[in-house]
Amino acid sequence: MTDLDINTAINAAAQTGGDPGQSIRSRELAGWTPEAAAKKALTEGIELSPAHFVVIELLRKLYVEKGPAPHARQVSMLLNERFATEGGSKYLYELFPGGPVAQGSRLAGVPAPSDARDLSFGSTY
Repeated sequence: MTDLDINTAINAAAQTGGDPGQSIRSRELAGWTPEAAAKKALTEGIELSPAHFVVIELLRKLYVEKGPAPHARQVSMLLNERFATEGGSKYLYELFPGGPVAQGSRLAGVPAPSDARDLSFGSTY
C-alpha cells in the first residue's frame, strides 16, 4: 500500500461523492503502466494485445470499485459472464494461459484472491 493520509482520501472521496476505499485503492494502482504490464507479460511468454488489456482493465476496475475479491470463484464468474460472447473461460485461458484470475490479476497489478492458485480457479502455478 502507498503512503496515504486517510484524511486526504476521505476529503477526496467526499468531493467526488465516492467511497474513501475506492480513492485509496485507485491511488494504490497509480504506479502501474501498460508498458510495465507488457514487459512483465513478455517474461511470462505472452505478448499483450488489445484483447488482453480489456480483461486487465476490467480486473483493475473491479479492484478499485469492490476491493480485494475474497474468492477467486467470484472473479472467475464475473470474467466468464463478461466474456461469454467471446467464448468465456476458453477465450480467457487462450489470453492468459497461466489463469485469467491469477495471471490476469498479476499483470493488472491487483492482488489476486488467495485461492487463485487453485487449478480450478485460474492458475497453473
